[in-house]
Order: sequence, then structure tokens, then C-alpha cells
Amino acid sequence: MHAPQPLSRPSGSHTAINPADFPASHQDLLYSDYRKTEELGTLRQVARALAAETDSQKVLETLCQLSMVRGRASGAAVAQISGDNGVYVMGSGHLGSLPGTAFPLEGSFTGRVAREHRTLSIASPADSSPFFAELLPTLGVGPILLLPLLANAQLFGVLAITRDQGHPLFDEVDEERLGVMTDLAALALWKANLLEEARSANAAKTSLLATLSHELRTPLTALEGYGELLEDEILGPLTGEQRDVIVRLRTVGRHLGSLIEDILTFASLEADRLTARRATVRVDELMDSLHPFLEPLAREKGIEFRLELEAVLPTLVTDEARVRQILLNLCQNAIKFTEVGGVHVKVSRGSPTADGTPMVRFAVRDTGVGIAATDMQRLFRPFSQLEDSHTRRARGTGLGLYIARRLATLLGGRIELVSRPGEGSTFTLVLPQHH
Repeated sequence: MHAPQPLSRPSGSHTAINPADFPASHQDLLYSDYRKTEELGTLRQVARALAAETDSQKVLETLCQLSMVRGRASGAAVAQISGDNGVYVMGSGHLGSLPGTAFPLEGSFTGRVAREHRTLSIASPADSSPFFAELLPTLGVGPILLLPLLANAQLFGVLAITRDQGHPLFDEVDEERLGVMTDLAALALWKANLLEEARSANAAKTSLLATLSHELRTPLTALEGYGELLEDEILGPLTGEQRDVIVRLRTVGRHLGSLIEDILTFASLEADRLTARRATVRVDELMDSLHPFLEPLAREKGIEFRLELEAVLPTLVTDEARVRQILLNLCQNAIKFTEVGGVHVKVSRGSPTADGTPMVRFAVRDTGVGIAATDMQRLFRPFSQLEDSHTRRARGTGLGLYIARRLATLLGGRIELVSRPGEGSTFTLVLPQHH
């Protein structure tokens, strides 16, 4: 073994410390401190390397590679437990061919480690179960160290670290060093598994939302069609009261349709499947198409809904359906939180961007409850709801503003917000004329 090199002072000093300059009684302490410092530094590197991985397979791969370095070993592999069998899921070095290999746990040291949750050091493959006594010598395996991957009382597998035939056994220092690293890896696996389960659950939720929304669209379209037949008196004349009921039914149906559209859009955004379909859009026609959705909602609440357009507005090249969806969300939100006064939508030319791109601004101003500065960022998170007495009465999906911001970004624009509690809010959609 090589003698340790002279120790260096902490960073910032250039004078080397030579242990020979100290009394013999102090030299062992110096070397001991040096080894501890070096070991702690290495452990920090190991911890960072394992913590950086969020995928369980990457954690296992990193673990096997680090185990070979830290254990001065020629091979490393991880077996997971599946009923009465073990299955190798990762391997490096001389054990790199093992992944996919299944073996009986009965009589094996791996089974014992998994059952007793303790480390075992094995001198020779000949001491193993018949399966391993036959397999391991063909791989040139000599001494073996088996360690359980345990975190929060959960076993994630058994790590096997091997040296070549004729090499020294794993000693207590090896066991301690590799045991600490295995504990770090088990915690990383626990975290990675939680993230993977969360991603899987989120994907399942998104898929379910999309499926339900598609299924709801068909009957809702039929109801809308029947309502239109009745309102147009195709099936016979209506009394004034009957007409009012039909108008209310159609208003509720349109609102329900917009909620379903939001859920479908959310599912598409989460799955990264949404693209913009650009075409020439006349702003005045776009705004006129909002009236049947919004004016009845405002009238029902006894507030005013007003549109104001600049005399000359440019045509847009954008996705008309997505712009309409953004504006519906902003306006419906404004109506929902306004009890007195009204909602005023003003469309105007905006200042060009730094590169000269002309912009159009759609400002939706309400006289509602307003929003505190601390709540503004939370508004644009999915399923977010502000917790006060008024918002609890006006519950929704909590998706509208999140979708509006995401769609605005998709179209090359943005959402601006100006608000004060008790003074109302102004949400402004800013879009480029061409994108």
C-alpha cells in the first residue's frame, strides 16, 4: 500500500503539512483525520450522484458503477424480489450479463439477505446455493458482498458486489463504506419510485379526464341541437315563459360545453399534444361570436356586459378557436366574480414588440372582488382556488386561467393582470398580429 501523500491546508493556504514534522503520537491522528475527511468528501460525491437521479433504473445503474469503484470490485448487480424468485434488474462489470436472469430464492444468500435485512460476506461461490455455485465461477467471481437496499422499512432489492477469484475478502471497512452508500441509494430509489408513481397516477388521471370529456361531448351536442329546434319553434310555437326556459337551458348547456372543452384542453396540454391551427381571423367576427355565451350569464347576474372595439383593427393570423377559448375563460371568470357593476371588454392595438411585431390587446375589466398580490401567481396554477367566502360560493374547475395562460403562450402571446382587492381586476390577452 502506498504511503499517504502530505496533507494540504484548507483552501486559500499554500503551505503543505508534512506529518513527519509532528511527533509520532500525532501522526496517526493526522492520517486518521485525513482519511475521515477524504471519506466524507467521497460520500458527499456519492450522495450527490445518487440524489441527482430521478429514474429508478438510472439510480440502480449509478449504484452498480459506484459500488465497483468504492468496493474495489469487478462486478455489481441488483436483484429484486418477485414472489419466490429473485430477478436481476441491473448489472455492471463481470455481472453485466445477469439482468433478466431469474433464480430461486430458496437456499440462496440473496434470499437470506432479503429475509433478514442484513449484510452478508461470502468467501466463495462454492458456498452458495446450487444455482449460484454453478453460475458464478463461469463469471470469474470470487468473494461476494450482499447488502439489502432498505429505506423506510421497504426493501428495494439486494445489491451483490463481487471481486475476482483470488482477490481479498470484503472486510469490515468495506462493509461499512458500502453499507452507507447502499443506504443512500435506497433513499434515492424510494424518492424515484414516489416520483414514478406520481407520474403514472397523473398520466392515468389525464387519460381519464380526456376519455370522460369525449364521452360527454356527444350527449351534450344532442341536447344543444334539441334546444335549438325548440328555440327556433321548429316543433311548434312557444309561450314567453317557455322561451325563457329554453334560453336558460341553452345558456347552461353552452357553459357546460366550455367546461368540457377546458378539461379536454387541459388533458392535451398535460400530454403535450396541443398545436395551434393558424388561419386569418377577423376580430369583430370573433368578438360577436362571444355574445351568445356571455351576455346571458351577465344578464342572469344583473350586471352589464359590454364590448368596445377600436374603429380599425387588423386581422389576425392565429388559432381562432383557441383565442375564443381564452377570452371565454377570462370573461366567464370576470362575470363569476362580479356582483355589482359589470364586465367591459376592450380590444385595441398594442405597442409593437422590440422586433417590430404588431400586437393586439384584449382587456377584460371587471368591477368584482379583486385579487391580492400574494394570490396572483397561484391563480394560474391548475385546479387553484382562492380561499375566501366569495370564491367558495363561485367554485369552478380551477382550470380556466391556467389554460388561458398556456394557450396564450402557445399562440405567441401572454396574459397580463392588474388587480387590487375591492377594486376589480383587468386580465389582458396580448397577441401578435401574426404568429
